Amino acid sequence: MDTTIAERLEIAKQERANVMGEFLRLKAELTRTQKRNDDLRSENSALRESLNSAEHVAQNLMTYVNEIKK
Repeated sequence: MDTTIAERLEIAKQERANVMGEFLRLKAELTRTQKRNDDLRSENSALRESLNSAEHVAQNLMTYVNEIKK
């Protein structure tokens, strides 16, 4: 009977170690994913700013062209 309890404890210990390893792997993956998300948000913000600047330049050029035509 003692052997069975010892075996069960050993199995539970191994399962706990496996679960902890999986938890740490998932935690690291979450950290990488959050970092990538932050990087993409930053890049998106910079691209949006560049697009707004390009639109402003295009509007100014169209205004200039329309004034020249007159």
